[in-house]
Amino acid sequence: MFKHHQGRRPSNPIFLLFRLILSLVMFAVLLGGVYSAYKHFSGLDPLKLDPQAVVNQFLGVRTPQQLLGVLSSLKLSPKILPAGRQILGDTSQKITPSTPSSPSSFKFLLVSDSHNDNANLAKTIDQSKTKYPDLVFVIGLGDYTNVGTIDELRSAKRQFDIAGLRYFLIAGDHDLWDSRDKIGDPGANFKSVFGLLYQSFTYQGFKFLLLDNSDNYKGISEGQKNWITAELEKGKEEGTKGIFVFISEPLFHPSSDHYMGKVDKDLKSQAQSLIYQLKDAGVKKVFSGDIHYFSEYEEPITKLPMVTVGAVTSERNPQAPRYAIVTVFEDGTTKVEDMQIQ
Repeated sequence: MFKHHQGRRPSNPIFLLFRLILSLVMFAVLLGGVYSAYKHFSGLDPLKLDPQAVVNQFLGVRTPQQLLGVLSSLKLSPKILPAGRQILGDTSQKITPSTPSSPSSFKFLLVSDSHNDNANLAKTIDQSKTKYPDLVFVIGLGDYTNVGTIDELRSAKRQFDIAGLRYFLIAGDHDLWDSRDKIGDPGANFKSVFGLLYQSFTYQGFKFLLLDNSDNYKGISEGQKNWITAELEKGKEEGTKGIFVFISEPLFHPSSDHYMGKVDKDLKSQAQSLIYQLKDAGVKKVFSGDIHYFSEYEEPITKLPMVTVGAVTSERNPQAPRYAIVTVFEDGTTKVEDMQIQ
């Protein structure tokens, strides 16, 4: 009674080719949208993630708390994880990297976030010394421990002591936890093991400012603010070739909220004020750690160049464990090499 009419598909090769191209374009647009959305909301570039490192994090999950920890390290968790000084100190003793226009002056090693993975910390130092025998010193950007006990800090210090390189370290928020709970002075343990919480030094005409913003609740004290102002003025008076700033927690990040002010929102204004101050003083670049991910970028308003250094630890790390080598050129330009631990 009813006749079934089967429609004929067009056989014109030009039409088929057009449909194929259109499908590929739509797929590329969709893939690009997913990539951009993930990068924007997670703060991570999927193309730079280490698949094996991510898989290993999930394979090690045993409890819901551990799952939240892994998601937090990947910037995928809901904002429900707990965060967590009177600061004492003393005076001194994504942009495309710029093409250097002057001869190389010197190189130094940057490490961050070893979190008790002292085997990787030792490997980092050995590997960098072998690959770059002309390294002049090491700068550490904090979180050498999980909770900052004296024993943890001393274990990390042993690796720096046997390195054969002079080192300059600042604390991370994890390095404060134990002394905050037991003593009340968050920086007490770090000071007893490593000394100063913030400091400055000059090398070959370049000034290095190591600042302390490791306290997620109080930020930078008035005493340190005055010290920063004095050191920046001193840099101008001394006619330094350039000023580099090192700080544990980023002052800003373009695609992640994991920067100064994440725990206490009032600290965001403090961070912004410091950014303006550093820019006005002609600071060449600001280096930080804490987010367990390497990135180079500019603060959008001031265009102050910034770098975050990847983590040494093999745990809760969306990338393979890594460090950075910084080459400083005579004109103050730098080359920052993101290096994977082998």
